[in-house]
Amino acid sequence: MLNVGVTGNIASGKSTVVELFKRWGATVIDADSLARDAQAPGNAVLAAIARRFGADVLGQDGTLDRAALRAKVMGDDAALAALNAIVHPAVQARRLELQQQARERGDAIVVNDIPLLFEVLDPAQFDVIVLVDAPVALRRTRLRALRGLSNEEADRMVAAQMPAERKRPRSTYVIENDGTLAELEKAAKKVFANLRKAAARAGVQNEAPGQTLLLTALDSKDAAAPVLQAIERRYRDAGMRVERTTVKGLAKTLKAGTPLSIVATAHAADGARAAWEAADPPRPCRLYYLSPDPDPIAVRLDLRPWGETRVALSEEDGAGLAPRADLL
Repeated sequence: MLNVGVTGNIASGKSTVVELFKRWGATVIDADSLARDAQAPGNAVLAAIARRFGADVLGQDGTLDRAALRAKVMGDDAALAALNAIVHPAVQARRLELQQQARERGDAIVVNDIPLLFEVLDPAQFDVIVLVDAPVALRRTRLRALRGLSNEEADRMVAAQMPAERKRPRSTYVIENDGTLAELEKAAKKVFANLRKAAARAGVQNEAPGQTLLLTALDSKDAAAPVLQAIERRYRDAGMRVERTTVKGLAKTLKAGTPLSIVATAHAADGARAAWEAADPPRPCRLYYLSPDPDPIAVRLDLRPWGETRVALSEEDGAGLAPRADLL
């Protein structure tokens, strides 16, 4: 699993980029959403906030009055630090829990949407940091136009955050958002392509360098199965060589002596296994086959290995993509 932190100062366009990453297949963990859950009535976090900042930060219905709380911490570093000390441990614990669930599912890319990543966390806990940035003047204009803030309010919100100039050199990727939405999407897509490749490499880290993956189908119709296309894309993203063959051509390929990992569709499983067992000499291969998923809505695939190797596939676009290292 590739653990990605996405951050950006207010009005930078971070949320738009996160939504694009989600559309393209990433699992998203939203820090603001986790904070809202932690601050719900009945939670210890909300009670601690009321004790520290006064009961007037609560509305008549017992919920947090965010505007009232913001007024108390804005421009007061000590108050803001106290608030962070109350909220962030609970948010961090829940984020780690969700990350572990994603890892157990075999999710390929997890995007953590964290506005104050550099301010409150150690960036080293993420594999990749993506910063979305825009010029300060443009962000002020967006705050006034999109949120209806006064010049003074916009300036105060911008000044309350760590300057992006300090974050840029510590980020793996910086997405500039000083143009059109189409330009932002283009820049985000380029970064996401790199994230896919990094996740792919992580997913196949137990494969031998230069090894070939052989996708085996029963016939040409079977070879068009979407799962094989997804697996092929993932391994190519990882920089590995991928070959396609039918069961009839498998014996010839094995005879060529290339060490292979073989992934076969369910229809080709018996024929692929027979060809592998009959190879002379036997090839040192990993042999996997994919059984059809009875639930068309489910995105997890059932991968049954030959031999003693336990293998599960991670997923993307509803299709298995790569051996999970923790189950090898």
